[in-house]
Amino acid sequence: MKCIALIGSLVCLLPSLQLGAQEQIKQDLKKDPGMTLGAEIGELKELIQSGRIKRYSEAMFEQGVQLHDIGTVRADFTWRGANTVSSTLIGIHGPESHLIFEGTWRGDSGGAYPMLALTKGAKLTFSEKAHVDLVLEGSFFTRQIWAYGDGTGTIELAEGFVADRSKGAQVEDACGTIRLNGVNLISHHSQSLPYNVRPDGRGGIYHNGHVVIEGTTPSTWTIASNPQEYSAQIDFHYDGTIETQTPLTHNGQRRDTLAVGAGGVFMSTGAFRTCEENVTITKTGPAMLSLDGQQGYYPGSHIIVAEGLLRMHTDPAAGDHYDENAGNYLHLEVKNKGRAFLGAAVNCLAALTVEAGATFELGPQSTLEVSGPLQIAEGATVVGMERIQHITQ
Repeated sequence: MKCIALIGSLVCLLPSLQLGAQEQIKQDLKKDPGMTLGAEIGELKELIQSGRIKRYSEAMFEQGVQLHDIGTVRADFTWRGANTVSSTLIGIHGPESHLIFEGTWRGDSGGAYPMLALTKGAKLTFSEKAHVDLVLEGSFFTRQIWAYGDGTGTIELAEGFVADRSKGAQVEDACGTIRLNGVNLISHHSQSLPYNVRPDGRGGIYHNGHVVIEGTTPSTWTIASNPQEYSAQIDFHYDGTIETQTPLTHNGQRRDTLAVGAGGVFMSTGAFRTCEENVTITKTGPAMLSLDGQQGYYPGSHIIVAEGLLRMHTDPAAGDHYDENAGNYLHLEVKNKGRAFLGAAVNCLAALTVEAGATFELGPQSTLEVSGPLQIAEGATVVGMERIQHITQ
């Protein structure tokens, strides 16, 4: 065993192991030292972890199983918590580190957290063979993947990866939520996006899920390969980017449920929204981002359309319908390579900026009220200017 300094702490690491064909690792995240593995992670058959550590802490880079400079490795082990209060944790680090996970991750422990740590350009791919189950038995609520990094690591959802295996709320089996704190996400198909189906207590079902950007380091979600639709929540607690290489349509709606099993009453906003003040969302990529579902914005919210088309088919100021802290707080800024279209009957913005070379368009039956700064540069294209009302005090 050797000890090294890592992120300001002294960490004791076990030497790399030579895993046999039937190798099983049992590990207490709280008590045992972190374990460093190399490419032999591909020979692992079962990883069982117990104990709890604080999410988004330096312990996520030190405890559990940590993979450094492993190259590209395929692994199909079963990964689970030892009991109902056990967290699970793997860290991956280094620009040459790419773990292609083809196994089963059971992160549905009711009182703990499924966690990933990715730094220095590392990548984790959930392949078409991967099975990720975060849904709690009896309630159909989902645990959440807590992904923490330095802004350079990536989680990729392969085109064939299936997030929801719940069979219409018949089986508690799905990957319902991914939380990103300095970790990037790449998705290739709608079926791979995190959500699960829950009973609503009235004999019906609804989609429950989240993609959450939060923390202290921006994250980027890249939409690639195929047009994708998402009917659950997209939450920004911190600055983030949506890069649409192919189109993304968000169509989530508020769902109020009755008590179901041990889960209790639940309200899903289903919204595309900011959840803190002074958050900036940047849209990049040539393809469309279409906001067809609910939207909600906290004070100081800012959407920058750096390139491609942003379409809004609902009023961006209507978030107070489900959150009293949301309202007419959005500053929409369209850069010279960007285009924006607002199609709701009535639209309200706190501010609008349209640069030279940019295009801003109102739908033929739409109006817009701007309650704060309105800046339209010479050389910008604006369709429906006569239906924009600038409200000044």
